[in-house]
Amino acid sequence: MAALFAVLAVPGGVRAHPRLVGSDPPDLCVEVPAPIADPRCVTGVVVAAPPLVIRLTFNEPVQPIGRGVRVVAPSGRRVERGPAGASARDVRVDVDAAEQGTYVVSWRVVSGDAQPEQGRFAFTVGRPTATPALLPGDGRTASGSGFVLAVVGRALHFLGYALGFGSLAFRWFVLRPLGASRVAALDRALWRLTRLGVVALLLAEPLVVLGLGLRLGIVGDADVLADVLTSRVGLVTGQRLGIALSLWAMLTALETGSRVTLKLALALGVALAVIDGQAVHAVSVRPVAAGLVTNALHVAAMGTWVGLVIALLVAWRVASVATLRSALAKRTGRVATSALLVSVGSGALLSFQHLTGTGDLAATAYGRVIVGKLATLIVALALAMAARGRGVGASERWWRGELAALVALLILAAALVSLPPPT
Repeated sequence: MAALFAVLAVPGGVRAHPRLVGSDPPDLCVEVPAPIADPRCVTGVVVAAPPLVIRLTFNEPVQPIGRGVRVVAPSGRRVERGPAGASARDVRVDVDAAEQGTYVVSWRVVSGDAQPEQGRFAFTVGRPTATPALLPGDGRTASGSGFVLAVVGRALHFLGYALGFGSLAFRWFVLRPLGASRVAALDRALWRLTRLGVVALLLAEPLVVLGLGLRLGIVGDADVLADVLTSRVGLVTGQRLGIALSLWAMLTALETGSRVTLKLALALGVALAVIDGQAVHAVSVRPVAAGLVTNALHVAAMGTWVGLVIALLVAWRVASVATLRSALAKRTGRVATSALLVSVGSGALLSFQHLTGTGDLAATAYGRVIVGKLATLIVALALAMAARGRGVGASERWWRGELAALVALLILAAALVSLPPPT
């Protein structure tokens, strides 16, 4: 209950999703949502003299993607002189805007928490003319597809974390204390889970990168993908792939039963949880270390909870451990409860940091996803309590139901980190 009240409290001290807050020439409709009906948004501000520089100011430091800013003259000619440059919160590009008429400025950037954003506005030199045709990548279809693809990739990453490192946590926190770590049939089944986790982690990253590229208009602009890979997105992607490949390389040593290697693999899981925070809203929390630690606790705890449930379902079907079912269920329940408390507490704190008030829960997509997560969490808890109450005689359907609710939580978490928090 305390965690729930924390979610509903009013936060402070964070930066929001990247958004344009000013420009020169000014964007008259910077706060007007699309579609833009106001005629001023079509022609933009009217200036007497052609500008030599287009300057954009954002609410936080950003990195231009591709050429960053594209300026199209009334004739349809591109008039920017070279790629855009960035300095802190400002992005600028030199232009040759000698023609009379209406120009369209299109921009796309990525923020410090690896969140992409794009937009456009118009301005007029002298007298208004017909608006130039949009360039490839200015549409919203690719952006919507990119969002879906990024959510799928991030959900696959979270599932891979649960399978890969959650199964290792099951070995360390459940099997080792019970002395059941060397049961051959169970051993083989759990290693399959770990391998599946590695595969999911490796497959997730291309989906996330492609999704972000689509959101930024990768179609028709080869510079975009290269810039995505050289931004914070690429850095985090490389680190995640490195962790997944390291776990893959350690599998042979792990299968020998080496406890030292198992500890190192679990340490890799902690490192991956910290790395995940560099590409989500946690990096916008001040101080940054607090956001990264809180996010790492949330990812690690959630992955452990999901991984424990999957591993328990696998163990339940191994005939050679039938006599240990009661002990396995009790031990897993205690560890899962600890993971649950850490996950809920850290998740509530993260939500507290990014909501501006209780109204955000209904008024914004970000808030509605949080409400969905809370509802799904309640369902998962109800199913978990039903299974624990029935003890060793519980039907597998309770754990399968709990697992289904947890997978839904992972998908909602993937959507949450892909959405801009309220501003």
